[in-house]
Amino acid sequence: MKEEITRFAPSPTGHLHLGGARTALFSWLFARNKNGKFLLRFEDTDRERSKKEYEESILSSLSWLGIEPDENPIFQSNNKELHQELAFSLMEQGKAYSCDCSSEQLRKMREDQIKNKLQPRYDGFNRDMNLPHKEGNVIRFKMPQSGKTLFEDKILGNISVENKELDDFIILRGDGNPTYNFCAAIDDLNMNITTVIRGDDHITNTLKQINIFKSLEAKIPNYAHLPMVLSKSGKRLSKRDGAIDISDYRKSGYLKETLINYLVKLGWSYSDQEIFSKDELINLFSLESVNSSPAKFSEELINFYNNHYLNSLNIETIYKLIEEEYELSFDIKSNEHYLEILKLLREGAKTVLDLIDQIRFFYETPEYEDKSKELINLDIDTIKSFALCIKDLDFKNLQNLESDIKDYLTSNNLKFPQLGKPLRMILSGRENAPSISQLLFFLGEQESCRRINLFLNN
Repeated sequence: MKEEITRFAPSPTGHLHLGGARTALFSWLFARNKNGKFLLRFEDTDRERSKKEYEESILSSLSWLGIEPDENPIFQSNNKELHQELAFSLMEQGKAYSCDCSSEQLRKMREDQIKNKLQPRYDGFNRDMNLPHKEGNVIRFKMPQSGKTLFEDKILGNISVENKELDDFIILRGDGNPTYNFCAAIDDLNMNITTVIRGDDHITNTLKQINIFKSLEAKIPNYAHLPMVLSKSGKRLSKRDGAIDISDYRKSGYLKETLINYLVKLGWSYSDQEIFSKDELINLFSLESVNSSPAKFSEELINFYNNHYLNSLNIETIYKLIEEEYELSFDIKSNEHYLEILKLLREGAKTVLDLIDQIRFFYETPEYEDKSKELINLDIDTIKSFALCIKDLDFKNLQNLESDIKDYLTSNNLKFPQLGKPLRMILSGRENAPSISQLLFFLGEQESCRRINLFLNN
């Protein structure tokens, strides 16, 4: 049985986005499941827009996700001579032809077709002219004029098109540069790709590439086209809806485990299981289980996964991640309880950045809005009385501190909210924060007193 080889072929004209990362992941998982190879090819023939920084960004994002190719990346531009050679070879065999139609002719051709309610496409004017090729001419591929081009998609099922609907597309431009569809087919052939997994916006390209394979009498790869990812409203995904770069998700504090789990759920499922380890995904993944309908982006779901992994990882791992990847305005280790603080507040955090923001008040004196001051001042006498007794509380042990606060409330005939609400606001600057015993304990007696007195004296 032939070894299964897949590839991911991004253009280095931008960073790796959500849809591209999903394609790479599915290609990688399929190869791993089949004990095959996963390869990476940069389709960098657009020399003006292709940039080294994007190559590095894509490689960095893939590496961060753990999607590593089995061989060094291939650069399409390095194969230019081979692409040109094969284009001329097809022309010599009568499978392609030289075309000298001007841009004005092509424009007029399309205008007439639109006027006559025909599909705009090249009408084959030079197809049988046998023009000698000269500089400035393009080379067009001779598409079959009868029958159908068809293939069985591993996700979408049978796909076919009448050949008369396909035009003779350009495989070599007038400046000698080969075009995308020709390059992609040749490179897939040279890389021995057995299964091409990519977005369903490539179906038209696949139909063209299949005919190139046929003209070269080469084995045609299997194809699997992933339905696109839509926004929650069912529209094309935009940056506002979540179509941001993987590097942005990383900077925003999403974990790589989250992205892997979320990406695979954009179209693939296994029973009712929601959380998967990478090993489980490799063992369970199949193209047959990929949904043929578009997936919808869900911010709620990706945040659910991120909260799950934030609370599953070792707390030391979370601390090291913060230390290595984020610049803080405070020294997280300056509080001896920093790991306990992280562990406490990660429970409600959506992202690492959210967690950093949640712990900030333990390190920086809170600022109070006018509304907050008004709420505190409603029970200011309670706070003044508590400030006089705070030195009598046991700050060495959290359980003892909780017990002392309960005793204080009982002896002063107070209900918990009378002290809890204003004290929580003074200590944290927030209405929603940990319990006052946790706040007092983690801040410590000295800092707790300082914040209370700072408020009372202002």
